[in-house]
Amino acid sequence: MSPLTDKGKKVLKSMKKEYGAKKGEQVFYASINKGKIKGAEKKR
Repeated sequence: MSPLTDKGKKVLKSMKKEYGAKKGEQVFYASINKGKIKGAEKKR
């Protein structure tokens, strides 16, 4: 897992609130991998 930007932290918090802790994290990273969320992870 890459470190998250402020935007990424905000989106992850929102998804955890909506889907629950474990499922929210799964949905968050799946969305990044699919390309739905841009700028959530810091560049390597």
